[in-house]
Amino acid sequence: MNIYDMAKEAGVSISTVSRVLNNHPNVRKATKERVLGVLKKHNYVPSAVAKSLVNKSTNVIAVLAVDVRHLHYANIAFTIEQKLSASGYNTILCNTGYDKKKMFDYIRVLAEKQVDGVIMVGSVLSSDETAESIKRYLSGTPIVMHNTILTGPNIYNISSEESHGIDLAMDYLVQDKEIRRIAYIQDYDTLVGKQKRSEYRKKLKEYGISYDRNLVVKTESGLDGGIAAIRELSRRNVDYSALIGCDDITCLGAMQELERMGRVIPRDVQVIGFNNTIFSRISNPPMTVIDNKEEMTGIMLARAIADILLGRDLPSHTLLYPELIKRGTA
Repeated sequence: MNIYDMAKEAGVSISTVSRVLNNHPNVRKATKERVLGVLKKHNYVPSAVAKSLVNKSTNVIAVLAVDVRHLHYANIAFTIEQKLSASGYNTILCNTGYDKKKMFDYIRVLAEKQVDGVIMVGSVLSSDETAESIKRYLSGTPIVMHNTILTGPNIYNISSEESHGIDLAMDYLVQDKEIRRIAYIQDYDTLVGKQKRSEYRKKLKEYGISYDRNLVVKTESGLDGGIAAIRELSRRNVDYSALIGCDDITCLGAMQELERMGRVIPRDVQVIGFNNTIFSRISNPPMTVIDNKEEMTGIMLARAIADILLGRDLPSHTLLYPELIKRGTA
């Protein structure tokens, strides 16, 4: 059923049906109820495409996340969707993985679909190629990015100052005068990953502790990655009394392997995780972590894109500072 059929059945003009569909105030109550009755009778659903042409808005926000299987990204994406839904927006979730071509294809498709805005979650999305793709396809679309340093007239950044989290972890560990051998587990060579590793070295120097590259292990994020990192440290035959991990689940794998090797946490090795996901609370003992406030990050990302679309001023870069949560592993 189209608008002409509805107008004929309701005994009104096409323009009246249009005003009812767009919730225009200048329609008599009885007329509005008669038109709405016809709509309900035929289960009419208005065309989103047609509506977007009239309003010049799709009311759709796209969220590009690196890997929604990763609980940290999943929690942020969930919070974004919930907050945007409450503000009247629909959300498209795009899982890019680490494939740059897939990310570029998504950006092109989102441009074709004329989404109102885009939120990009994950520092791995920060690259010259991403900037070029945004410039080519989404130059007129508001972009809010998480943990990146990309710039542009339509790009806004909200970042968790995760290097500050390394400061907190190192300060907390080194206050114990006996702790001077601190291992560090890094996952991917993302912008944030490099910043955190650099801050780790900087803090060692600040405390007059020699940097030992054998105490830095690169691995994949996840339980298996944490297990592999501890096995690599064992293979290198290095001594350490504390460990800072790239994220909670990788730390959980590291803890499991340490316990299998007979090392007691925190007596033999103190462990500090990153992100404060559910994994940190169900570990045994509960994990001391750097909380980078993923829920607040999601709220701020959603709020930012909504504010931009409402024409409100927004700083190009906003920082969110993490905090140390003390539990049982350090």
